Amino acid sequence: MNNDAGVVWHKGEVTIQKLAGTYERMADIGPEFIREFMPQQHRDFFCTLPMIYIGYTDHISQTRASMLFGAANFIQSPSETELIINTQHSLGDYILDDIKVGGRVGLLGLEFETKRRNRASAIITEINQKNIRLKILQSFGNCPKYIQPKTFKHNRDYGEFSTSMAANLSSADKNLITNSDAFFIASHFDDGQQGNNRGADISHRGGSAGFVSINSKGQLLIDDYPGNGFFNTLGNLIENPLASLLFCDWYSGHALHIRVSSQIIWQHDINQPSPFLTTKIDTGSDQVKRTLCFTPSKVERLVNGLAYKQTLP
Repeated sequence: MNNDAGVVWHKGEVTIQKLAGTYERMADIGPEFIREFMPQQHRDFFCTLPMIYIGYTDHISQTRASMLFGAANFIQSPSETELIINTQHSLGDYILDDIKVGGRVGLLGLEFETKRRNRASAIITEINQKNIRLKILQSFGNCPKYIQPKTFKHNRDYGEFSTSMAANLSSADKNLITNSDAFFIASHFDDGQQGNNRGADISHRGGSAGFVSINSKGQLLIDDYPGNGFFNTLGNLIENPLASLLFCDWYSGHALHIRVSSQIIWQHDINQPSPFLTTKIDTGSDQVKRTLCFTPSKVERLVNGLAYKQTLP
């Protein structure tokens, strides 16, 4: 059931892999690690999660990063190629009309306590008022790098939703961003073909608090730390620079959703650092080769959108 290398990676991923020097290795290991089904441990993992991150394209064709919440088993896996997710509890932004049968979504399961994470891309096969049924197109695990451990408790104020929109980041928004140790990015690739590697994706980016900086133009700058070499996100961004970022304020229970355009800035000579590079915290290497630059176009503040809060240290 494994894909061959030509199906595993789309052209944007191949482009970035070649630029980064991982292409030959990825051509060999891609079919081993990216499957058209979920191993049993992935199925069990998803079913025990109290929350899942989802990237999708909404009714105005904008890629969105969001979350769904529930008790254990709010996600079910009736087979190795299916997930059923209860969609009744979200950030408060989830609109049933945003998705449709045949739509493609990206999924990220992340367990902060154990630093375990698994990803999947899927196609919606059924929708009702409570659930979506998904057919898995690609499934793979991610390493625990750059995940900062957290423990959670229920947010008593969850559900008292309110939202506000802005064109620019406020000082409070900037403070949340520059003090965060993680954010989530939803990206999208679609060239009209039906390969399993098309559609929306969502991924985690993390580091020590301060790994995201904001320049005088209001752009977010994030060094691209060494990772698994897949370049799923950057492969999407080089083909489609429009994306969405989700920052969670786990202590308050609020969230910040930002629509952005993106740019990948390459540093070809480590002896002559690019002025765009910001920090090398937590990379484990002094060879930061890329910086992601995000320019916000729409800012959405989601009050009491998180069903869980982080417990104090």
